[in-house]
Amino acid sequence: MKKYLIRIGIIYLLFSSYAFSERFEQNGVKDGNIRLSLGFYSEQNDKDKSDTYNLDTQIGYFFNDNIEVYFGINTATKNKDTSFVLSPGINYYFYKTPILTPYIGFQYYYQNTTNEYVKAQEGNTFYVGTHVFLNENVALSPEFGVNYIDFKEKKNTYFNTFLSYFF
Repeated sequence: MKKYLIRIGIIYLLFSSYAFSERFEQNGVKDGNIRLSLGFYSEQNDKDKSDTYNLDTQIGYFFNDNIEVYFGINTATKNKDTSFVLSPGINYYFYKTPILTPYIGFQYYYQNTTNEYVKAQEGNTFYVGTHVFLNENVALSPEFGVNYIDFKEKKNTYFNTFLSYFF
């Protein structure tokens, strides 16, 4: 039921965004801009493990209107153990309107924890997302992706929603 409601909400948000298209002419995805994002991150793990929820931050730079490189930091606390994830990545923007700007991306991640019995992990992430602009500089950015451990074994899927500011 939860996944169904999330999907309906995303579809509603995407279709209703076109009603605001006359408010501004261009969005923040452009050459030389910087993006600062704060997001709510949820991972859906295998049946053996519990799902996790935490905050994710990113800062990105646009080399041109289609390519952005960024660096992300994610921290979470679970059962008195703190884990952190460092994640550089790249986004490719393939379609641009004033309201809706979808993208695909690739991210490398390095994850470590304060628990001495858990070893560090590294891997990659493939994802698809979109910026839904509320004005020229502020956007909601839903994103769905798949994480892999050591670049070959599927770890989990995730859904992330960022609040992004472009300047």
